Amino acid sequence: MTKVPTQDHPPAAYSVQGKVAIVTGAGSGISHALTKILLQQGCSVVMADLTLRPEAEQTLKEAATVSGVNGREAAIFQKTDVSDWAQLQALFDKTLETYGTVNIVVNGAAIYEPPSSTFWHPPGVSPAAKDKVDCSPGVYQTYATNVMGPIRLAQIALNYWFYHPDEEMNFDGNLIWLSSVCGYVHLMQSPLYFSSKAAMNSMVKCLAPLRRMFGIRNAAVCPGPVKTPIFDADHCKGQLLPTDIGLTAEQAAEQTFKVMTEPQFGDGNIVEVVAAPEESAAERVTVRVRETPLEALYPDPPLEGNHFMEEEQKFIEMLKTLVYVG
Repeated sequence: MTKVPTQDHPPAAYSVQGKVAIVTGAGSGISHALTKILLQQGCSVVMADLTLRPEAEQTLKEAATVSGVNGREAAIFQKTDVSDWAQLQALFDKTLETYGTVNIVVNGAAIYEPPSSTFWHPPGVSPAAKDKVDCSPGVYQTYATNVMGPIRLAQIALNYWFYHPDEEMNFDGNLIWLSSVCGYVHLMQSPLYFSSKAAMNSMVKCLAPLRRMFGIRNAAVCPGPVKTPIFDADHCKGQLLPTDIGLTAEQAAEQTFKVMTEPQFGDGNIVEVVAAPEESAAERVTVRVRETPLEALYPDPPLEGNHFMEEEQKFIEMLKTLVYVG
């Protein structure tokens, strides 16, 4: 490859028709609801999770009767523990083997700081802890699942997209990260979960130039409380009551699909989606969407006396050379 881009990639809508998506956490909740939307829109989906709930099993069964990309069934299931890098590579390889390409990666799998991997049940002290006190390198399962696995899968995808553009040197990649408002609000009860989502948001912002540079979309969706099976676990019961205001998985998935496809998104956006009290008797809840203004936290005035941004631009130019010439 020797062609180097002469101009930035302008914002554009993204069609999922005829594309191939990997969706982690597709066995339930938002990721399953998003899988259904993708299938309805003509996208083939690799449903990655440890297991599928009955509703996800039904989705997989129905998709088996529909022809997808490469003449294969429209959806397949790949059992995957996203904290295991070998399984992530196997997931990507299985997708390529089945469909011949990967266009979309949805990092949707997460755990909500279970007792086995929480800051408040220390390894070697609490009998509930399953994190290893003597592991090297040390890692909390909550972090391994919620942020380290997603980053690794994104890395695998980007490496693939960089070296598999079309003949016009277009990169058709699309990274969606299912984050949370917990990434910028704080509770002492679940510090690992909240900080893992903050790390995910920061990763998305760091990769913000991807679309301008290469046409690769990248954005995070940060739902507020969502009524999904995550709150069925004993350690979560009581945190979201039936009477509490919360999104349905379908509402969160609908907004996630918009972030995936609409032209105003894809540039490292952090998009908040929350349920608010009803505004009229005809509505149970109102879904409110906004771009989360993390930039408001940037130093003002910008850091002076250094050349961080100059070095950033040098890196971007160097990366373009590696990708387009390498």
